[in-house]
Amino acid sequence: MAQEPKQIIPIPALNIEEGAAQLTLTTEKYFNGQIVSAAHIYFAKNGMITFELAGDFRKVLLRTRERATQKALDTQHANTFTPEVIEALKAEALAFYAEKRKSKQSA
Repeated sequence: MAQEPKQIIPIPALNIEEGAAQLTLTTEKYFNGQIVSAAHIYFAKNGMITFELAGDFRKVLLRTRERATQKALDTQHANTFTPEVIEALKAEALAFYAEKRKSKQSA
């Protein structure tokens, strides 16, 4: 069975009382036969991770249909999450949470 690639990148600027922000980059085989590369923000504290369902940053970058071999998973992950893409995702996440804070303050 192929191991699904995963990277965790800390984003200290987004840390909150509930935990340390981490941008998690994954490439996974979905039940429908797709290989999906996505980015998510989770918050880690005391060995636990939390996120707000439909409220935290999440972005699907690529969906493909091919046999989920280790080589296919690793290749898609490496080609999807280049250093430039990772920097752009960090910037998107920062903007997402800045807008979310702004919306909460004006409510």
